[in-house]
Amino acid sequence: MSDRPHTSGHRATFPGLTALGLITALSVAGCGSAGDDAGSRTKDASADGGGQPASDPVGADEWPLTIDNCGIEVTLHEPPQRVVTLNKPATEILLALGLRDRVAAVAGAPDDTVAAEVADDFAAVDVLVEKDYPSFEALVDTEPDFVYAAYPSAFRDDGVGSRETFADLGVPTYLSEGRCENRDEHEPISVEDIWSEITEIGRIFGVGDEADRLVADQREQLDQTLASLDGLPARTVYWWDMRTDTPFVGACCGAPGMIIDALGFQNIFDDLPGHWADANWEQVVERDPDMIVIADFGDGDAAEKLEFITSDPTLSQLRAVRNDALVTLPFAMTTPGIQTVDAIETLAQAAAEAGEEGE
Repeated sequence: MSDRPHTSGHRATFPGLTALGLITALSVAGCGSAGDDAGSRTKDASADGGGQPASDPVGADEWPLTIDNCGIEVTLHEPPQRVVTLNKPATEILLALGLRDRVAAVAGAPDDTVAAEVADDFAAVDVLVEKDYPSFEALVDTEPDFVYAAYPSAFRDDGVGSRETFADLGVPTYLSEGRCENRDEHEPISVEDIWSEITEIGRIFGVGDEADRLVADQREQLDQTLASLDGLPARTVYWWDMRTDTPFVGACCGAPGMIIDALGFQNIFDDLPGHWADANWEQVVERDPDMIVIADFGDGDAAEKLEFITSDPTLSQLRAVRNDALVTLPFAMTTPGIQTVDAIETLAQAAAEAGEEGE
């Protein structure tokens, strides 16, 4: 377990209130405010109302800092010191920025799909729950001053509670830009969205230089990956997320579409809106992809899918199956975050190994 960091004067504390008392207090609290614009664009607030911590590189005139995150206005008086993360991609971004000492707790236990560069730090953080989400009470008991999620499900009724609920407690929240619920389902996310998020998180936490270095390293890795594809024909790709009866596939505008598009390849289901969508095997056969990407959810999931597609009399005749152009990616690589560039590199290597056989 990691040591609890020292907290600042603006840390959200609730003296004399139990979690039950907090819930009762919320029944008479007001609602948080929301804006109209999608995405997460930073803007400066008035300088009144908060000073600048000595260690923070952001200019004194930028605190308090107000950002528009997914149409919700969020104001911070100083960089958070006790953050709770609710999804692995959010945890990995903070750890990659060197912020382990500010992570009060996380949802989701570390495993072998954690990014290698943050694996040691991930193993040292306090884990609230190994799967799914903690209860609202358990989260509040950590006394967070910031709650950061990568998936909108975190702030739904079956998650930890709404963003408005946390705003009523004075606890700022943040949702990854690419998963804003007010984002048009026809608007594709991009690797630039991930880098924009890293940059904004760096600013929020006062580690802008570290964020710039991380983004620069990722840009260099992506550039090298794309250079390795020089002279290789573009591929058509089927992204198989889950289910063998009615396949759930990567659609136009989520992480699968982003990764395929970054390679200059074509997603065979780019005509379907949203991040993922239902399709059918007849469509897969008709579109006969050059490559198939299989999301691996663990516990034998990938093996089951491979057995299904290679043993089926029809599906086994797909071009990608005949050419052994089947790529499995752990679930952590199939969601936007610091592992996205690794996923792109993995697919590029698989395409290069397939050579001209896919044509």
